[in-house]
This record gives sequence, C-alpha cells and structure tokens, in this order.
Amino acid sequence: MHPSTATSATSVTRLDAFDPQALVLALQEGFLEHVQLEKGRFGGQIVHSVSPQCRTDWGQYNLALLAQGDLSPEWVSVGIFLHGQGVWRVQGQALRNGDLVVYAPGRDMCISLPPQAQWVGVQMPPHKLQALGLHMAPGVSALHLPGKLPLQAQQQLVELSSVLGPNRQHDLDAALVDQAHEQLQHILWSELARRWRQPSSSAALSLQTRERLLQSVDQWAQDNSTTPLRIDSLCEALEVPIWQLERAFLQTYGMAPQRLITLRRLAKARRALQLQTGSVTEVAMAHGFWHLGRFAGLYKNYYGESPSETVRAMG
Repeated sequence: MHPSTATSATSVTRLDAFDPQALVLALQEGFLEHVQLEKGRFGGQIVHSVSPQCRTDWGQYNLALLAQGDLSPEWVSVGIFLHGQGVWRVQGQALRNGDLVVYAPGRDMCISLPPQAQWVGVQMPPHKLQALGLHMAPGVSALHLPGKLPLQAQQQLVELSSVLGPNRQHDLDAALVDQAHEQLQHILWSELARRWRQPSSSAALSLQTRERLLQSVDQWAQDNSTTPLRIDSLCEALEVPIWQLERAFLQTYGMAPQRLITLRRLAKARRALQLQTGSVTEVAMAHGFWHLGRFAGLYKNYYGESPSETVRAMG
C-alpha cells in the first residue's frame, strides 16, 4: 500500500503460545521465520498501525526469539529496542536497549531478541530518509546505531504506547493514530541525526562474507530437511571448517549451528502440526526427527505441550 493512499488503522495480534503462523507477519509486508530460543510457554502481542505517513509494529514477547526473513522491498525499516533482559543480536552485532537499527528496502533481517523484549518497528518510504540527507551506501543491508534514548524520548514513547503499543486500551480514531505517527517520526529524526554513522568498507565486506556462508547453510538445511542433522556432513558439503562455521553462528546468533538448526526444525514442525499437514509421526520425520521420543520430549520442553496436544487444540 502506497503511503499517500493508506487509511489510518490499527490491529492487534495476541499470542498465548508460540504460533509461527501468526508471527510470520510480525512486520508488515515482510515474511519472517520465528524460532523460539527458550523453553517455556510463549506469550506476547504485536500492535500494527498504518497511516499515510508510515507504518508501525509495536511488539513485546516474554521469551527469547529469533526473527529472520525478507523485509518489504518498498520501505525502509527502522527498529527501536525499547527493553529486553540481555543482548539483542542484529546481523551478528550485539546491541543493547535503546539502540536503533536501519534496514535498506528488501534486505534480509536477522534479529535475536532477548527475554522480555519490547520493540518498535517503523516502516517508511526511502525518500523520507533521503530528504534528510541520510543515505545508505550500496551493499550495506543494515546500519547499527547504538546509543541511549534521551529521557524525554523515553517518556514520549511511553505515552505513544497507549496509542500504538501494548498499552493501547481500545480502538482509536484515525486522527489520533496520525498524530502519534507524527510524534514517533520526530523522535526518529532526532535520533537518526544524532547517531548516523556509515560502517567501514572492511566491516561491510566481512559482514557480507559471513552472510553468504549463512545463506549457504540455510540452503543446505532446506535441501536436507528430512534427514537427521549431521554437522560433519554440513561442513563436508559446504567445504567449510567447523571452526569457521561455529564462529559465524556464534557471532550472528550467539549459539552453535547444531542448536539453532534443530530449533528451526522444531519451529517448522510446530507450524506444520498447527496447519495439520500430517500425523505427528509424518511431521516429525519430514523435519529430520527420526527418534519420535526425543522429538516429543524436546517439543514439550519448548512449547509446554506435546505434539499430539497441539494437533488436538487445532481441532
């Protein structure tokens, strides 16, 4: 939807369990894969809003998550990390509460969110940044902009949460949403002007090399999704030493490749069970879990219910 024709509106997605299908559109016009990184019962909500000026997604989750996927090719995406109990990992860089990240249109996003994360995503047409003299260099997918939010900005964001965020109490009229978007953009302009920095060419090249390796791993995982996970087979197929693979995953995700690939498979299996694409046994084996007892135990540890309970809950 073009910003000049957008109708101001808000909607809410509430989650009382890990639901990969509902989380896919956590960011508007993006397609994101989510992986639950902690054991326990997941809970959270996302408030989406649209106006002629911009689009926002304001979310909060109780458990650590990985979100990865392609962003809209027509919008610049800016993320504000409001709160979290630990480190945020963005494209392999450790960031903290108060930091910002700017994504160029159509780029792959990769963010590990800490427990109790609260965040705001703002999408706007690229010409808005260009009009402010803020340009992203060719080949740079994301800019990490560390810093603390000033006290005044923090207070303003708390107030805006009652309109655009989790503290929203009821449906709001279009004029109020427009006004809130205007205030939010003023906060962004000030913070971007204060923090804007371009990465060095060597840092950008190093990131691109690591991203290519991770893309190769993703493709290998898709091509071998039905077979039990063997890291030695992965290293042999990609002709990459284990230390290089481990380092790339630790730098980007903060965890070893075997753990993350397993959790990704588990999340995809949960989505398949929710969509009722097959029996528990069929779904488990289709995602590389050939030992059904281990699959069921791992599944219940992370999602608080057995695979068969998930199937029954979906009716």
